[in-house]
Amino acid sequence: MHAKRILVPVNLRSGDGDALRFIENLSRDVPVHATLLHVVNLNIFRLEPRVLDELRHENEHRLRAVAKLFFEDRRLPRLRVRLGKPHEEILAEAEEEHAELIVMASPRASRQRWRLSPATVERVVRNAPCPTLVLPRVWRIAPQQYREAMRQKNAEADIVSAADCPPVF
Repeated sequence: MHAKRILVPVNLRSGDGDALRFIENLSRDVPVHATLLHVVNLNIFRLEPRVLDELRHENEHRLRAVAKLFFEDRRLPRLRVRLGKPHEEILAEAEEEHAELIVMASPRASRQRWRLSPATVERVVRNAPCPTLVLPRVWRIAPQQYREAMRQKNAEADIVSAADCPPVF
């Protein structure tokens, strides 16, 4: 079985590791050749090449640190940093790498717009040269919330079971 080429766009600002967790778990069962891509969206017309190189180098270092958190015991995936519009760069990287799958985490609702916004995800899904998997958001529940929900569920079950019992005479 040949290794599947998978492109994983990563947003370093969001702190979201859903796609990375998914790929790390997938790589345990299936041979995967993953490329982690971070796109730096610059709204500046012109910068010196030295500044662009420093930006790229800094973001590669941050991407490498994030990748080591998820792929510590395995071979690190290929890391890429591109400058430009996120959806355009994701599509360009997918074509250049001949990706067989793009895996993206669903964006979290927030007041601030971030790189992998719903519009970016939609544009990638529409125009991708390969299938795109958009992972749903993972809701994290605090232990106290879980315990309270279980108490309520048990209390409701007790009320229902008491109502279903035949009366004792």
